[in-house]
Amino acid sequence: MELDILEEIGLTKNQIKVYLSLLKLGLSPSQEIIIDTNLHRSPTYDALEKLEEKGLISTIVKDYKKHFQAESPNNLYSYLEEKKIKLSKLMPELEKLENTKKEKINATIYKGTEGLKAIHNDMLKEGMQIDVLGGKGLIFSELKYFITQWDKKRVKQNIKWRIIWDNENIKNEIIKKKLVTGKVIPKEFQTSSVINIYGNKVAIFSWENKTPDAFVIDNKEIANSFRKWFELIYEKI
Repeated sequence: MELDILEEIGLTKNQIKVYLSLLKLGLSPSQEIIIDTNLHRSPTYDALEKLEEKGLISTIVKDYKKHFQAESPNNLYSYLEEKKIKLSKLMPELEKLENTKKEKINATIYKGTEGLKAIHNDMLKEGMQIDVLGGKGLIFSELKYFITQWDKKRVKQNIKWRIIWDNENIKNEIIKKKLVTGKVIPKEFQTSSVINIYGNKVAIFSWENKTPDAFVIDNKEIANSFRKWFELIYEKI
């Protein structure tokens, strides 16, 4: 018999011994249970008390003496159902605790220039400083009109733009814009990707293909991690 299952649903080893003993013996006084289970008096009575609380045994006074008997094994289902009901009552509080303590990670993939526009508009919506690693200035050639209008809105909202560029010439051109500061990364560390950190989000752009792709992660902890790495690189170059 696989008795581990009874432990898994919340019965102790002593409770299992006593319960099985009563199933076998039938109506019995405590002394017979002690002899059959080979348990001491104290753990036997403790097991009997807990089993009665669980609705798995009952007591009867016979000849002025307390006797115990096991209820039907089907009562184990009732015991489990009662635990399920208690858990259901607790579940809303547990879920509320999870929502306040555990931050979820949301990630979205964007394709093409429309996706690029959507992300940059989201930067304005966040309204916080934008840190860029690996800036290439490609968006100024790909979406010249859009980015010009976008930059005016950025300045109006007083959003700072801090950039680590891949290209000295691009830096010299864009640095003239308001609220823009930055540095140039050494050539050996240049890549085909661009990372934008803003608010609680990280947007990773890939310019490897003709059509730009982007991957946006919305998570405070991850954004702060990228921001720290940006600060480290910014200080070192």
